Amino acid sequence: MRLSQPISILALAVASATVAAQTQTQDDSVDVIALSEWNYDTLYDESGMTAQALMDTEVFGPDGEEIGNIENVLLNDSNEIAAVIAQVGGFWDIGDTHVLVPWEQVEVNEDGVSIPVREDNAEDYGLFNEEYITEADLSYITQVEDDATTGPRIWKLSDLMDDYVSLDDGNGYGLVDDVLFTEDGNIQAVVVNADGAYGGGAYAYPFYGFDYGWDPGYSAYTLPYGDTDLENVSAFDYDEYDGFWQ
Repeated sequence: MRLSQPISILALAVASATVAAQTQTQDDSVDVIALSEWNYDTLYDESGMTAQALMDTEVFGPDGEEIGNIENVLLNDSNEIAAVIAQVGGFWDIGDTHVLVPWEQVEVNEDGVSIPVREDNAEDYGLFNEEYITEADLSYITQVEDDATTGPRIWKLSDLMDDYVSLDDGNGYGLVDDVLFTEDGNIQAVVVNADGAYGGGAYAYPFYGFDYGWDPGYSAYTLPYGDTDLENVSAFDYDEYDGFWQ
């Protein structure tokens, strides 16, 4: 597993100021799960996939040949994987190209992921699918590639990974180090690499997205908890999480 670099106090202070400027407004209908009721047993029992493992994993074509790797993952506002972006075709006449494959056409297996893309149908999986990505600069969301932005309420996994994390009082807490998914592609939890002031280590928390006021364009992610809420949270054990490609 990739180990994050140490987090500086100055960087976390800057992140806290950023969060303060990017206020998340909670929808009253969103239930915040009390950490006293949150434990890792369900995560360990379900297992699934980690973002760290999914990003860059091998991609296989319909005939079982390796054709590329995952470059990014698109999610919807229900925190479900909507599509994957893969780089394929290095040995095809078309050369390296990026394709967008809806999640319902993706098969997850122990070796990687399989997609129905071949040399003769790759153009059918063009990157600019208006349901997911448009060529127009629609909004705040950063680019998938040099000239591609995501469509409304669609966000990229890379928009969240490695973001600073703040608590609800604005204090800097750490970095987003990983995201856990079910095999079906639903977010189970967000994993934070905590700053040394909080003891360091990896901790998994419920993910609060659009409904909590989070915006993929933000450079920081806010956990709706305070210092006292974190006192009894145990470190997340990757050895207990039997995910694909671990």
